[in-house]
Amino acid sequence: MLFSSVAWLATAVLALSPTPTTVAPDPVTITVDTRHPAGRLPADFVGLSFEMRELGIGNLDPAKGNTAELLRTLGPSNLRIAGNTLDRDTLWVPEGQQAPDPLPEWVQDVVRPADIRRLDALLRTTGWRTEVGINVGRWDAGLGADQAAAMTAILGRRLVAVECGNEPDQWAGKALRPAGYAYPDYHADWLACADAVGHNRIAGPDTAGTSSDWAASLARDEHERMAMLTVHQYSSGPDATIATLLAPQTVTNQLKSVAKNLAAAQAVGLPMRIDEANSAYSGGVDGVSNKYASALWGLDYSMQMAQAGLAGVNIHGGLGVCNEPIWNGKWQRYTPICAADKADEAAQIYRAMPIYYGLWMARQVGPGQFLPVTVSSGRNITAYAVRGDDCKLRVAVVQKDDTSAAPVTVTLAVGGRDRRGQVLRMTGESLGAEPTAVQGATVDRSGHLRPGRPDVTRVRGGSLSLDVAAGSAAVITLDR
Repeated sequence: MLFSSVAWLATAVLALSPTPTTVAPDPVTITVDTRHPAGRLPADFVGLSFEMRELGIGNLDPAKGNTAELLRTLGPSNLRIAGNTLDRDTLWVPEGQQAPDPLPEWVQDVVRPADIRRLDALLRTTGWRTEVGINVGRWDAGLGADQAAAMTAILGRRLVAVECGNEPDQWAGKALRPAGYAYPDYHADWLACADAVGHNRIAGPDTAGTSSDWAASLARDEHERMAMLTVHQYSSGPDATIATLLAPQTVTNQLKSVAKNLAAAQAVGLPMRIDEANSAYSGGVDGVSNKYASALWGLDYSMQMAQAGLAGVNIHGGLGVCNEPIWNGKWQRYTPICAADKADEAAQIYRAMPIYYGLWMARQVGPGQFLPVTVSSGRNITAYAVRGDDCKLRVAVVQKDDTSAAPVTVTLAVGGRDRRGQVLRMTGESLGAEPTAVQGATVDRSGHLRPGRPDVTRVRGGSLSLDVAAGSAAVITLDR
């Protein structure tokens, strides 16, 4: 197990268990419109994102630790490799060549074809696919072309897209481009990268946010040469609190900020991913990004973006020691997985942080077609319904009030015949504590999650009734 002692584990399990309450649950009605299916929830919607340096330092190795099992536990999806370290300090060294000695002053990480082969082994083992970045901030046409050719040959169809640079809208501020660098300048740089790649499995612009017009402009200008449009989104900054992270206004703001670029992508038939996302930028906020509240946010955020029409989100993180700086002052506070200590970091044995559980819950909802949902409640609660490819109906309910609040009694109106259902519940000790569980189970040291037996529910007369604790989430799966 990932805990320091059996006694601590027993205490955590008791804390996560439902406690008796004499408070009458507040009523909530959730109505699912089963007759008007909407957009699709793809199987690979919920993915992960890591820095390019993780390849260069030998991480993401299926032969070591529990990385592969943690990915298998989530289920086959999308792994993005790029981040700030891509353009700032990563040098590509072709097959059979030695890195310069001494290295250029700006180089901190070196990536070689052997690192791509190790990534390919991880993808083959887990069934995941990937986007991998090329350094365009410090562009070298020969090295860019060689990296693109090597990645294409090694990864094959497991390479969803090559990403041409990372956050180019911030290059001027990072001394990678002169002041005044604007979209037309980036477009020229992107074209040079695209020509070097030589095929249409290319992504961009990977802007730092969603407010600029760069993504919409690139979609308009280059959609025929692209596999997807990519932008970054962080819910908040260093001032994030649990209350703001889980506030209904945050949902509104997150959806509003992607609307313009998403409309531009949809207008030209181009998929769009938020390929770098999390609760707060700069490594997250202590007491928020690394606590149970982030699990509720991760589930809710994933479902929000999927229902809006995004092709996927990749939750960013690092593979250092939990809650410690990893590089350039960036902290390990928002990462889905991290090491308990330096020994585990060296062995590539990682523990699941709370947000990992939220992503796991999101993966249980699809793939399939969204169904419209109406929620009638005065409480902070959201719900999402999906008609699965297996024809089962799944409903995710996210109750985002503080765990000390009264529970809710959900009346879920789904229509149809009487039938059985199963309920998986995600719970936490409190919004500001770390312990998180699904049906009382946690991810073990090998990377497995084995939830307890699901709760049983029944649809009678077209509806079912379900008690949901404050500050918890449930995924209800109904028989065909």
